[in-house]
Amino acid sequence: MDNDERTSGNDVTTESTDAPTSVPLGPKTNMDLSWLPEEERRTLLKEYTNGMLDISRKAQELHVDVGALQNTLHTLASTTKEVSEDGNAVTVSHTQTTSIGRTEVIMGNTNQAQSGKLSKSQTGERDWTPYYVIGGLIAVVLIAALVGGGKSCSRQPSAPTRRPTLRQG
Repeated sequence: MDNDERTSGNDVTTESTDAPTSVPLGPKTNMDLSWLPEEERRTLLKEYTNGMLDISRKAQELHVDVGALQNTLHTLASTTKEVSEDGNAVTVSHTQTTSIGRTEVIMGNTNQAQSGKLSKSQTGERDWTPYYVIGGLIAVVLIAALVGGGKSCSRQPSAPTRRPTLRQG
């Protein structure tokens, strides 16, 4: 064993002082860092290690999401198959958004399932119709108030105004 390497009780080899002079960029590619001062190599290696940890964390998240989607699809397919084999009509739809993207699934033995088209509510699209109706009603009330505001029934016609006459006296 070299003088600058030591082994801990868990058989992990560590270097004591020198920062590596190359960083692996891929299976067969290394970046030469020997021209950098040791402190900059340490900083770069720390950033590289943090980046690799972030990539590993993201890969684990994607793996979990893919596994969950696979299990969900398997369960939906099995349930749909069982119901269909019993002679019943079935349409199953499922929509989810995860780190791998948005997944929309429709399966079954009905015409809707065979068309492969999800309804607006199934795709998550918002129905704006109630908002349009309420907005239209408010607009009608405001327009009626503005048009009718000049002709109020409770207002009495005013008496003609008289011009003052001058009296000499």
